[in-house]
Amino acid sequence: MVCGIVSRSIADVTRVCLVLGAASLGACGPTFPNISVAAPGKIEATPDAVTVVVIQPTSRLRSVELLEGHGQLVGQLDEQSHTVLHLHEGPTVLYAVLGPDASTVDRIEGTLIAGRLYYATIAPRPGGVALLALTPRSPDWSHKREYLASTPRLQIDSRQLTRAVNELGDTDAIIQAGDARAAKLDATQVAAHSIQETDGF
Repeated sequence: MVCGIVSRSIADVTRVCLVLGAASLGACGPTFPNISVAAPGKIEATPDAVTVVVIQPTSRLRSVELLEGHGQLVGQLDEQSHTVLHLHEGPTVLYAVLGPDASTVDRIEGTLIAGRLYYATIAPRPGGVALLALTPRSPDWSHKREYLASTPRLQIDSRQLTRAVNELGDTDAIIQAGDARAAKLDATQVAAHSIQETDGF
C-alpha cells in the first residue's frame, strides 16, 4: 500500500514537472513582435542602392531583427526564410539581433557598390545569432541557390513597423555591443564577417 502511494506521488510530481517545464519553455519564446509578411517578386539589384539578401537557410530563430549601421530596423527574418534589403552605397554595417537583447547581436560589414547583389546568412551561436557574409569564399557558397529556393521571402509589414520600433527601443546599446563583439574577432572570424566590393553581382 505504501509503495502504491509512493508510486502515485512520484507520478504526480513527474506530471507537475513536465507541465512546469513546458510552461517555462513557452515563457522563453520570443516576445518581440513578428512583423514579417510574404514578399512578392523576384530578387533584383536596385541601380541606386546596395541590395543585400539575408537568408536563414537551416535554423529556426524567431524574429531576427536586421538593423542598418545607424540602428534603423530594415528587415526581419522568422524561422527559415530570406529577405531583401536596400541600403546606401559605401561603407556598410548590418546588425542582426534577437529582439532588444543586445547580448545576442552580431554584424557584418564592407564597402558595397550600388547596383549589385550581396548575400549573408543567419544561424544561431551560443548566446545569440551569427550573421555571416555569404561570398564565393564561403564554404556554403555553392548552396546559395538551394537556400533561396527552399526558403520563403519575407519583408517587413510597414503597418506594424512603428510598433516594432517602439518595442526595440533605443538601439545604441545594440550597435555598441555589435561593435564590441566585432573588435574581439580573430582574423578568420573577421573574414567571415566581411563583404568585399567584388562579392556583389
